[in-house]
Amino acid sequence: MQKHQLDMWLHGQHKDTYTLPKVFVIGCSDVSDYLLAVEYKHQLEPIKDGEEPLHFGSLDLVKEELLRLGFDKAYLRLHNAYDECGSDEGTASYCDIELSLVTH
Repeated sequence: MQKHQLDMWLHGQHKDTYTLPKVFVIGCSDVSDYLLAVEYKHQLEPIKDGEEPLHFGSLDLVKEELLRLGFDKAYLRLHNAYDECGSDEGTASYCDIELSLVTH
């Protein structure tokens, strides 16, 4: 999903029952950058600028961008690239941690 499409989706007219989509900050144990993805129809869609996914060098930069877009929370999805044998059947190869973006 293009960043401008996400921005239009978030700031368009909505019904009173509208809730913000879940947004994920994706990190991997062997990569220093973070990517953004939004949940759309139960699938994660990477947020792109042109053909390239948005990359961020730190969680602080990600949080600043998400606040600019209007999010107040996100989920940090961490993948373990060193899990060579895979995880036990039925368990995910990642873990999600809720990130609060609002400073008190």
